Amino acid sequence: MRRFICLVIIINFLLIFMPERSSCYAADSKLELDWDYLTPVSSNRDIDTVSLHILEKISETNNRSVYRGITVTRPYGSIDLKQQNQDSSAVGVGPVYMIRNERDLSGKLSAAFDMSGGFIVYDKIFPAGGRYYNFMWRVGPQFIYKFNENSSVNIGYMLMHVSNGGFRGHNPSYNAHGVSVGFVTKF
Repeated sequence: MRRFICLVIIINFLLIFMPERSSCYAADSKLELDWDYLTPVSSNRDIDTVSLHILEKISETNNRSVYRGITVTRPYGSIDLKQQNQDSSAVGVGPVYMIRNERDLSGKLSAAFDMSGGFIVYDKIFPAGGRYYNFMWRVGPQFIYKFNENSSVNIGYMLMHVSNGGFRGHNPSYNAHGVSVGFVTKF
């Protein structure tokens, strides 16, 4: 398992520093800012999570786009661990990659399905009893309204799973769901 974790870390850093343009580069690269406010799915996790995802489109083929960027996340609250409430507030940051499948509904409105994942490093052990690092997976539908060729706003519903992958047999995972709001523009 340790080799797998090291391989994932190396692949993440290699992808971050790859050349800017791929063979199917989206010529009109735009910056997307997404904010999530997510609440716990299970009752033994009383953690709210606020995250900012800064994404750049790196390729586009038909209705599918690939993004890379960085996530800054702030989970706060507590979990029930060994019949005790333990603080699980932390701040995390890490690289993220997202795939978006998008379909036009009308001239300015489209629907999309986003899937993203990243490696997050926290300033404290998160959640309580866990590790300083986790993987964050997000998935959910989005509605995108395009103001013009360079700007759009999106709103959607996200499901999130955070865990360390069961590294060394200990995996206090965390699942959440909630609203996601984003803004896309060309700077």
